[in-house]
Amino acid sequence: MEADSQKSTEDILNFPELPNNLSIGKQVPNWGNDAVLKGIYYHFENLVKKIPEGTVRVYIHTHGLEIEGGFEFYRIHNSQIISLEKTTESELIKMDKSVIGRAVVGGLILGPLGAIIGGISGIGTKEKISEKNYLIINFWDLETKAAQTLLIRSSANPVLFIARQKKEREKNQITGRQAEPNSMPIWLIICIAIILIGAILLFFL
Repeated sequence: MEADSQKSTEDILNFPELPNNLSIGKQVPNWGNDAVLKGIYYHFENLVKKIPEGTVRVYIHTHGLEIEGGFEFYRIHNSQIISLEKTTESELIKMDKSVIGRAVVGGLILGPLGAIIGGISGIGTKEKISEKNYLIINFWDLETKAAQTLLIRSSANPVLFIARQKKEREKNQITGRQAEPNSMPIWLIICIAIILIGAILLFFL
């Protein structure tokens, strides 16, 4: 019976038909401090290595998410997103190891997380755990055509961020909002301007 249940779950997780336009649109305003999440991305916790290790920022766009690490950008369209979840390190450690490898458990994609959770569990339950929040992004990877998971540590609770992303998706459905070309972030424009000004000053001095 368990095998049949597992098989039916895996059958559901087939790579979906995605729209031709995977533009994530413009970044939404962060007036309520709920449209940008700052965190840390560790390679030992993740299988996706295209996102640089270290401090990252996750931005909500009208039609997707953008993860910025340094000068690298990783974009995920809404149609690729399976779910956004909030969890903690202790919750990851407590997960029953017997379920690792199944397609979906409690809304989390655990296939690619098997080795990661096993490694986190290695710290043992006797050691004191400093609680860490995690934003979990379950999504369809365009290259592998498989469900993938991103774990992003954050000192902030990602609940408001997740709620805002849901609100923006609902707005798209209600208003029929289309993805507009994304303009360059202001912070990046300022950085480029400073670099150009510095180069010009060095040239004339």
